[in-house]
Amino acid sequence: MLNTEWIKVSIETTSAGIEPLYGMLLSMGIEGAEIEDEADFENFLENNTRYWDYVDDALREAKKGPTTVSVYLRDDENGRETLLLLRENLARLSGDPMLGTLAVTLCNIDENDWFEKWKQYYKPFTVGKNITVVPAWTEYEGKGTVLRINPGMLFGTGSHNTTRLCITLLEEIVKPGMTVFDVGCGSGILSILALLLGAEHATAVDIDAAAPRIAYENAALSGITKEKYTVLCGNVLEQEVTDEKFDVVVANIVADVIIPLSGKAGRYLKKGGKFLCSGIINDRVEEVLEALSENGFSVLSKQQDGEWWAILTEVK
Repeated sequence: MLNTEWIKVSIETTSAGIEPLYGMLLSMGIEGAEIEDEADFENFLENNTRYWDYVDDALREAKKGPTTVSVYLRDDENGRETLLLLRENLARLSGDPMLGTLAVTLCNIDENDWFEKWKQYYKPFTVGKNITVVPAWTEYEGKGTVLRINPGMLFGTGSHNTTRLCITLLEEIVKPGMTVFDVGCGSGILSILALLLGAEHATAVDIDAAAPRIAYENAALSGITKEKYTVLCGNVLEQEVTDEKFDVVVANIVADVIIPLSGKAGRYLKKGGKFLCSGIINDRVEEVLEALSENGFSVLSKQQDGEWWAILTEVK
């Protein structure tokens, strides 16, 4: 791994502010985030007394203090432009007591140092009926569908509510021989999973130029080659990125992108194809449902996990 300098951006907020703040970050294309919340930690202890023997004073002390949401940006021109946009978005949100101070703290991080510290906390986890997401560096001999992933510093680990919802629904709807289009693919977790579930081919796209490299690397961990997997860099809201039509289009993004995407998703679907969208926070569900209906989609199911929703639809 090459040494790369990153800017760690830590935003002070509140427990109630985590979800809306994370939603704003997702709308900017920032998926990977670290959350430190003392209230969540104390609630965990109250409801999981069997783990008390593993909690020492040092860990309790580390969990004290303000709630923070931290993200990592490359220390280059693009990263600094993103940081400027992030500061502008935070300024527009300031003044809402639910979100807290939104004070920003910056520090530079070396990628190799971060990776060695971070990977000890990322453990295998099971989603849906028979899927286990496993860090690339972890040995795992379990049964079922095993998805190995190395998200890197730019993308999420797959453990967020929205990704879990998509994984669960993809497990239900993807059948052998299908084709899948993953919009806003990030690390490629959803499109790679579709291939492991039997899809014949998957195409993925993301606006971040690093996504193709990371997604292809993750696909290789599961033995998936470019013959079955195509990853593109582009913006489907601004251009047609492929002329192919798919059995399934999945978009784990945010409501502000899903609403305009609902007018374009049909372009990429076969007759009777399914459009699965997630990343929708509670107070945006009705807006998304209205947009989907106006653009010719029938709702097959809605699933909720915490403050987040996934909606599975079909072309009318």
